[in-house]
This record gives sequence, structure tokens and C-alpha cells, in this order.
Amino acid sequence: MKIVWITFFVLGIPLILWIGWGLYVIITTERPSYDVKEKLSSQIEIRQYEEQHWISTSLENDNTSFMELGSYIFGKNETGEKVAMTAPVITDDKMTFILPEGVSPQNAPAPAGQRIDFTTVAPRTIATLQFSGYTRPERVANKEARLLDTLRKKGIETIGTPFLMRYNDPATPPFLRRNEVAIEVVPTLP
Repeated sequence: MKIVWITFFVLGIPLILWIGWGLYVIITTERPSYDVKEKLSSQIEIRQYEEQHWISTSLENDNTSFMELGSYIFGKNETGEKVAMTAPVITDDKMTFILPEGVSPQNAPAPAGQRIDFTTVAPRTIATLQFSGYTRPERVANKEARLLDTLRKKGIETIGTPFLMRYNDPATPPFLRRNEVAIEVVPTLP
């Protein structure tokens, strides 16, 4: 019986705390709202997003790019003001954070030397394929191919190239992570 308790304290409590942290981050992180226009499968849907304000930096690698953007939102900016972290983090040829509700390029603090671009993205329609776990490059490429193949078969025209959206911090357990590959699509008339 003593072994069971020791095992529980050594393995069970850290696992419970890890899951709890993941759930806390999921619940407390702001995400942009969207309307689902069509579900193509259990994992693929077409969504309509409203205007968004972004900060972006070139994608050298995940860590370097995240630190560039993270330093800005964590208060290393001209006014020392913290900006709330939102989800998802978007990556393609650059890394992008979506600014929280009420923050725009016009009222956001100026960077303190970071190589950050501010962008306002017009309302758009995107197709997404959702998956959990890790986002290794070969896995992301496989998901992108599956999304593009489904859209092609459905006759849905795409705009640009696919991108990755990650909704969780690296400390979130893999089975709780929400990831999506996405691509902008030509909206269909109602």
C-alpha cells in the first residue's frame, strides 16, 4: 500500500498539476471569435473571421521569433506596458500574435527595438483542419496536404498558402493541445 501512495505522489500529483495548468491556459487565453460557415468533416471547417490586428516578425525559428514578439507583449516596449497573450500563434514565413480586443496598431505601445510589423487584417474566410499533439514539420505538412486535397475535391478555391495556428503554450500536455492548419478561401455566396 505504501508503494501505491508513493507512486501517486511521484507520478499522479505532477500529472494532475500538468493537466490543470493546460486547462487553465485554455480557459484564460483570449481567442478571436469566428462563425462556422460549413463543416466539411469532423476536423475540417470553413470559418468567417472579423477584422484582426496582428504583430509579426520574421520566422527565423520558433524560439527566436517567439522571444522577439514575447518581449514586446511582456512589457519590453516604449511604455513598458504589458499586452495580453492571445491564441493562436500563427506561423508561415513569419510568426504572428493576434493583438487582444481593444488593442490596434493605432493605440498599441511602440516596440523598443524589436523587429515587429503591425498589420490590420480585413475580415476573411479560412478553411481549417484541427488536430492535437505536437506540430513537427512532417506532421504539419501531412495535415496541410489533407486540407488542400479536401478543398480541391469540394471545388473550394484557395488564396495564398497554408499556415499553422497553435493555441497552447509548450507546457500544455500534448493531448490537450489544439493546432490547426489553415488557408484562406474564396467565400461562397449564401
